[in-house]
Amino acid sequence: MCIRDSTPPGGCVTIGARATPEGVVFHVADSGPGFSPDDLAHGFEQFYRGEAARSRAMGGAGLGLAIARGIVEAHGGRIWAENRAEGGARVSFLLPSA
Repeated sequence: MCIRDSTPPGGCVTIGARATPEGVVFHVADSGPGFSPDDLAHGFEQFYRGEAARSRAMGGAGLGLAIARGIVEAHGGRIWAENRAEGGARVSFLLPSA
């Protein structure tokens, strides 16, 4: 499913899920520029903002991925981010099956 009203013109955000032997893997991907190497290394840290020019006044407190990690890990899962080969970024998380 491509969500077009959540991205700049011509962009696309997709969401999906698939069952695995370990549980269910959920993902959110976009067609943007992807993550910088620093973002991949630090994106799940509290208060980390991906763009040096970004401030709290300009949007974001640097907590979104840190909160997501806390929720996923509290349920025994794991979360990760990566750049897609075709361009854009993907954040995925696994929630184990009971």
